[in-house]
Amino acid sequence: MAVEVCSNCFSPRIAPYMGYETGKRFICQDCGHISAVTLEFEDMDALVKVLQVRRDEAGESE
Repeated sequence: MAVEVCSNCFSPRIAPYMGYETGKRFICQDCGHISAVTLEFEDMDALVKVLQVRRDEAGESE
């Protein structure tokens, strides 16, 4: 089952914005980011792996 997430914070809590009147846009319910772009992962495990890599890379750069 595919998981669609916010392109800013990777939250799966996204919703249509403005009823698509201005084109296909989404708003993130966690960070408030509005975008026409979302990221799609194959499943929740794939999302978790990407988030773990991002966390590890952020820890190395400190």
